[in-house]
Amino acid sequence: MDKTGTTRQLAILAPVPEEHLLSWQKEGEQAKVAFGSMAFEVFRQADELRGDQAVEVFIYASLAENRPLNSEVSWHGLYVGHVQSRGGRHPQGMKYRPPATASEKPRWAIFWEVEELQPLSSPIAIASFKGLGKKSNYPSRFTPEEPLLIAYP
Repeated sequence: MDKTGTTRQLAILAPVPEEHLLSWQKEGEQAKVAFGSMAFEVFRQADELRGDQAVEVFIYASLAENRPLNSEVSWHGLYVGHVQSRGGRHPQGMKYRPPATASEKPRWAIFWEVEELQPLSSPIAIASFKGLGKKSNYPSRFTPEEPLLIAYP
């Protein structure tokens, strides 16, 4: 991908199991990481809107042991594209997948790829975000269950 910067038209809010984030971080933080999803429409729309630019992605660490009462984003990266799965698996095997996903059953339609993924020094309340094209922010206890396109914060 020939990135010409980062778009300010939209961003992505996505849940990723905390175990996957931590296992990826522990293994030396590859330049790119790929997460599986069935929400191919969301990523197709993101690709149409972003052109050749990256999209900021804000990640909610789902299935975390110590979740705060009000949902918050604790990771950030740059979405750089998605690839179709092959038999439910990433076409390059485990090369870009978090180690904690090694025992997953092959079930994903696509894999969305992120660069520069890192934990935030200060979490951001999900209530400070709003859906793309929406007038109001998410409620304080809103928990994303799938990737969503959001207005650039």
